[in-house]
This record gives sequence, structure tokens and C-alpha cells, in this order.
Amino acid sequence: LVIIALFYIFYKRKPKKKQHIQEDDLPEKVIKYIKEQGGRTTQKDIRKKFPMSEAKISLVVTELEHKKIIKKIKKGRGNIIILN
Repeated sequence: LVIIALFYIFYKRKPKKKQHIQEDDLPEKVIKYIKEQGGRTTQKDIRKKFPMSEAKISLVVTELEHKKIIKKIKKGRGNIIILN
């Protein structure tokens, strides 16, 4: 009986909530955030604003840079992000 109860608790619990930001909307939301910051911010500040992994934010920044929407400037161990 205990094993069945533990099985039920472990496997039947509710799934964790997804992050409140859809990943499809993330590039647009990042652009909007940069505009709100006066067209200039750091990649670290973007990571603080959006609850995504460092890798996901890096991919979005790289994608926006490739599309020439933003410019990424290396400064120390971080990056400054500027809207084009």
C-alpha cells in the first residue's frame, strides 16, 4: 500500500507550470525591453528580466544580432546590447 501511495504521489502530481513567457514571443519582448531601457542595456539585465536560461537568452541575442536588429559589444565578461 505504501509503495502504491508513493507511486501515485511521484507520478501523478501536477506538472510544473511553464515559464510565463512563450519562447516564440521572446525576441519581440527582448526588443521591447531594450527600447524601454533607452535602446541600450546589458545582456545580464536581459537575463534578470526574463526567466530563461543563460543559453536561451544568448541564442535570442545572437539571432537578433544576425538579423541586424541589435549590436552586441563585448565589455569585460559581459555584453552591452544596443538597438540598431
